[in-house]
Amino acid sequence: MVTRFHIVAASVAVGLSYLLISQTSALGKASNVDWPLYGNDLANTRFQDVDGITPENAGRLRPAWVFHTGVLDPDTSFEASPIVVAGIMYVTTGHDDVFALDAATGKTMWTYHPRLLAPIADLQACCGRVNRGVTYGNGKLYLARLDGVVDALDAATGKPVWERRVLDLGRRYTLTMAPQVAGGMVIVGASGGEYEVRGRVTAFDADTGDQKWVSFTTVPGQTWADSSWQYGGAPVWQTPAVDPQSGLVYVTTGNAAPDINGSLRAGANFFASSIIAFDLSTGVLKWAFQEVHHDLWDYDAAQPVVLFDIAGNGSRVPALGECGKNGNYYILDRRNGKPLFSIDEKSVPTTPTWQHPFPTQPVSSVEPLVPLRIIPGTIDRHKLPKNITLASQYTPPNDDHVLIQPGDDGVCEFPPAAYSPRTKFVYYGGRYEPAEYHTFPDDLGPDPKGLFLGSTFKELIPGVEDFGVFGATDTTTGKVIWRIKVAQPAKSGVLVAGDVFFFGEGNGKFHAVDARNGKVLFTFDGTSIPHGGGAQGAPTAYVVNGTEYIANAFGGNFADRQFAPNPVGDALVAFSVK
Repeated sequence: MVTRFHIVAASVAVGLSYLLISQTSALGKASNVDWPLYGNDLANTRFQDVDGITPENAGRLRPAWVFHTGVLDPDTSFEASPIVVAGIMYVTTGHDDVFALDAATGKTMWTYHPRLLAPIADLQACCGRVNRGVTYGNGKLYLARLDGVVDALDAATGKPVWERRVLDLGRRYTLTMAPQVAGGMVIVGASGGEYEVRGRVTAFDADTGDQKWVSFTTVPGQTWADSSWQYGGAPVWQTPAVDPQSGLVYVTTGNAAPDINGSLRAGANFFASSIIAFDLSTGVLKWAFQEVHHDLWDYDAAQPVVLFDIAGNGSRVPALGECGKNGNYYILDRRNGKPLFSIDEKSVPTTPTWQHPFPTQPVSSVEPLVPLRIIPGTIDRHKLPKNITLASQYTPPNDDHVLIQPGDDGVCEFPPAAYSPRTKFVYYGGRYEPAEYHTFPDDLGPDPKGLFLGSTFKELIPGVEDFGVFGATDTTTGKVIWRIKVAQPAKSGVLVAGDVFFFGEGNGKFHAVDARNGKVLFTFDGTSIPHGGGAQGAPTAYVVNGTEYIANAFGGNFADRQFAPNPVGDALVAFSVK
């Protein structure tokens, strides 16, 4: 049955036909091809229709140039996705620096170092200092900063055009996403769910910086006990997708707050851990789908939404896809949020009652990429701590120490997925990483870092084998077509360029794979270059003067440094076929 907690606020009439917002096949022969947005297009497909690099020649990939940002801060992640416009690449660092580079040579054109409202060491970011990139529109770059400010820069010079303060620095909000630009507006969402903030999305006029609309509907008053909605979390910290035809913008929201302890926030806790559609022009809610009711496990809907079409009853149905941290891949009709692959509300454990656990959770019929249970062969009971009990997914954290898969890092973290209109596959990575949960009714205060987690939990457990999986799911059948197991839990953005799929690992390895069948074609070790770190950026593909390049950041991830090796680095590498 379809989940009864699917919410439709308004119907949106739109024709079934929809042209995917991506480059046309003619770009495969173009001498210059840009990558202007975080996901390349408004649909967030991270697909480039170019064939300079193919399954036949990918084995000849070599670094064309290497650029070093100079940021070697171990508390920083290098997660940026570079963008390219008119032969110039723009890339950011975890310190909110912006570099403009010659995309063919890596030569520096200009740099921008913002004057933050507070020293970066004083900014409270739960999971490391990070900036995921700038976006481009009408001659300007848009930068969302950790101190809650949005900058518009002249793309040619790096000079500020306007600056707007979005958030109250004292409320512990941060901006970490690459903004989205659509309809003449810059759209940003705030991080900070672990600090008991209230989620919001804001849109600014792209030319003037004037505020167009602000939405607080990620945490409405309904489905929250008492006044808990005022600090309910549901942050929006990854880049939205936009469908210009329907006039909708799609965001994903993070965990409810306090994070693991639900004793003060009885109810489903809309719209935490959800996919939400807003009207692009006004910010008015159109529909929402909640992936996790009354989230007690830090199961954000963190991965950016991807838009694509699927066949249905002789027509093309406009769809969207997203993999949550709960490991379910949801495929919905993007006009109204209705499931296109069935979703059942399945009964889950409901004790202890002081957690107010929700009795059901929405389980997708799309095949999961990563197991959603603990695999016996991955547990060494001789090394496992004696006080840990193995538990099923959705077991409420309690006074006992329970081991659950997926854990708080989830299956699908924030790194973006990709979609290829050639294969009709969606590509992404996942984590097999059971976590230990433990909490009790009065465990509600902040930890030494000020995080309102409402629990203690551990992610690196003696006796547990953690690993990652990258793979492809057929959007026409909902079945996984191929998988690649890697040694560390996956936290890399991905890319499809032509028929080649690219992804990285925390140990510094970066791979090119045949997108059709998962055959590994090329591997590069980022630690082989000076200050090369973990390959956990989000790669991009572009063409300059007829040469196709693949660019990726090699700097590692702050939160994943516990899954060693995850070396700190500052290298941005562009690859081409030699």
